[in-house]
Amino acid sequence: MPTKDIKYLGRDFDSFKKGLIEFAKVYYPNTYNDFNESSPGMMFIEMAAYVGDVLNYYVDSQFKENLVLHAQERRNLLSIASSFGYKPKLSIPSIVDMDVYQLMPASGSGENVTADTRYGLTINPGLKTRSSAGSVEFLTQEKIDFSINNYIDPLDISVYSIDPTTGAPNYFLAKKTVRAISAALETETFTIETAEKFKKILINKPNLVAIDSIVDSDGNIWYEVPYLAQDTIFEKVTNTQFNDPDAAVYSAETPYLLKLKKVYRRFITRITESGIEIQFGSGVSSTPDEELLATPENLGLSLPTGRDNIDAPIDPASPLFTTSYGIAPSNTTLTVTYLVGGGVSSNVPSNTINEIIEVDIQTSNLPSTTTILNQQIVNSLAVNNNVAASGGKSGETVEEIRQNTLAQFSSQNRATTREDYIVRAYALPPSYGSVAKVFITPDEQNNIGTTETNDTVANPLALNMFVLGYDNNKNIAVVNKAVKENLKVYLDQYRMLTDSINIRDAFTINIGVDFNIIALPSFNANEVLLRSIESVKSFFEIDKWQINQPIVISDVYNVILQAQGVQTVTAVNIYNINDSLGGYSDISYHIPGATQNGVIYPSLDPSIFEVKYPNTDIRGRIATFWYDF
Repeated sequence: MPTKDIKYLGRDFDSFKKGLIEFAKVYYPNTYNDFNESSPGMMFIEMAAYVGDVLNYYVDSQFKENLVLHAQERRNLLSIASSFGYKPKLSIPSIVDMDVYQLMPASGSGENVTADTRYGLTINPGLKTRSSAGSVEFLTQEKIDFSINNYIDPLDISVYSIDPTTGAPNYFLAKKTVRAISAALETETFTIETAEKFKKILINKPNLVAIDSIVDSDGNIWYEVPYLAQDTIFEKVTNTQFNDPDAAVYSAETPYLLKLKKVYRRFITRITESGIEIQFGSGVSSTPDEELLATPENLGLSLPTGRDNIDAPIDPASPLFTTSYGIAPSNTTLTVTYLVGGGVSSNVPSNTINEIIEVDIQTSNLPSTTTILNQQIVNSLAVNNNVAASGGKSGETVEEIRQNTLAQFSSQNRATTREDYIVRAYALPPSYGSVAKVFITPDEQNNIGTTETNDTVANPLALNMFVLGYDNNKNIAVVNKAVKENLKVYLDQYRMLTDSINIRDAFTINIGVDFNIIALPSFNANEVLLRSIESVKSFFEIDKWQINQPIVISDVYNVILQAQGVQTVTAVNIYNINDSLGGYSDISYHIPGATQNGVIYPSLDPSIFEVKYPNTDIRGRIATFWYDF
C-alpha cells in the first residue's frame, strides 16, 4: 500500500479542516465527495478539526508553562524558580532597626567615672517584642552583647542619672541597635517511624516566612542546606583562646570566627502553592560513605578479566543509597519551628515597638556577688524603634517571581568574575569582621620583573585580593588575621575550583589638603571658609574612596567652587603625611612625582588615599592669614 502524503503544518481549526478536506478529496474521491457545510460527513471533519485545535492549544500552553518568560500558572513558575535556585517568598516580613537599652552602674570616682561594662547583658537570639500599633510581633535573630563595643557593633553610653549628693553619675544608659523582623515562632511535630528515601513533609500555614529550625526527639539538630549534595554549613564560633589561640587576640574587633561544619542531618526547603515543603536525604545506612559511593570495587570493572562488565547497566539508585545526600530520619519525632508574620500591616510606625514579650538573658555573665543589682539591671531592659518598620508585604506575585528568578539565574552563587569576588568579600557578615575596601588584581608572581617575597604559591590562575578595614574611629586600618581567616573560609564556598585567591594587605597613603580662596565681597569670609572646608571634608569622606582610586585635582577645585560665597580658588596643595608617632601611616609617598596632567595616581602596589584627621589635615586660607580646623 503506498504511503499517504500527510501534512503536519496544521495549527488551528481552519487549517485542520482544510487539510482533512484535501486529504479526503485526494485519497477517497469515490467514497465521499459531499463537502456541503450541512452534510454529516462535514460534521465529522469539523469535529476532528475541533479536537485537533484543542489539543494543539494545550500543547502550546504546556510548552509555554515550561518557560520562565511565559509561564502563567503559579505552581509551574514555583517549580521553574526552584530549578533556577531561587526561593520565592510566601510572606515578606518588615524589617526595623530597633534600639535595645539597659542600665549600667557607675564605676570609678571623680573624672574617671565610667559605666561598669561588667554588667553588660548578653541577650540570645529570639528577643520577642510587640508593637502597640496592631499588636505586631518582632523578633531578633542575632545575639545582642552589651560587652562588645567596636565599629561593627557599637555601644552608645550616656549618663542616665546623677547622685544628688556627689553630683557624679551613678547610672549610665547603654544602647545597642539591632535588626528585627516582624515574625513570630510557631512549632509543629511530625512522627516518622520507618526510614524513607528523600522523605518529604509539608508545612501549610498562612503567612509563612521561613523554617527556623528542626530538632528530633533525640536532641539532634537538622540543618538547612541549598541542596542535599552539600554536606557543609557555616558555623559561628566565639573567638576565644580555646577555639583559636592565634585569632583570640583580635576578639574585640572580631568577636566570632567563621568555620565550616560537616553535617549529615540536613534538609532542603521548596516553596509550593500549599506552603513550604521540607525534603530530607536518602541515607539509611551507618556504613561510611566511601563504602557506599561508586568505586571500581562495587561498580563497573568487577570481574577478574576486567572486560565482561565494562558496559553493564548501573542502577542509579544504588549510589544514591548513601548518607552523602543526608540521613533519612527514622524512628523519631521531628519538631519543626518556623516563622510566620509579615504583610503590609507589619510596617508599623516609629516609637511603637516598646513591649518585651520574651527574652533570654545569659545572667551567668554578670558579677556573682551583686544578685540584687543584677536583677535591677535585667529589669531595666527596654526597647524602642526610632524609625518605622518597612519592607513588609504579602507573598510575591507571579510577575515578581518571574523577574526575581531571571535575576537569580544571571547572578548565581558561584563567583566567576573579579566583581563577584569583590561583592562576596563585602557580603561577609559583620559579626565575622569588617572588610571595608577590596581590590583584586591578577597574580604577578610569575612575572620576571616582580620581586615578591611572600609565601603564596605561584599560580597563573591566582588572584591577589587586597583588603583594608576600619578601626573604631572609621579610619582605614589593616585587617587582622582573624578577619582574613573568616574571609578565607567564606570565599572558599563560592570560588571556582581552578581559582586561587591570595588575601593581602593594601597600603594607606595619608594626605593633607591646603587651599586658598577668594570670597565674594557680599559674603562673610569666615563663613565661606567654613563651608569650603566642609565641602572638601565631604569630598574626601573615606566611604567615597576605593583602593587604587586616583585624585583628580580639578575635582577638588570644583568642589570648593560649589561652596556658597566662593569667588575663586587660587591654589590647592595635596601633600603626604607619614608621621607614625602621630597615628598616621608610615608610608612615604612623593605626591609631585605621582602627579601627571592634574591627576595624582596611587602607587603600583595597591593603595588608598586617606585624609585621616580631616579637622586638622584640611586647611583653608583667605587673604594672608590661616584658619586651622
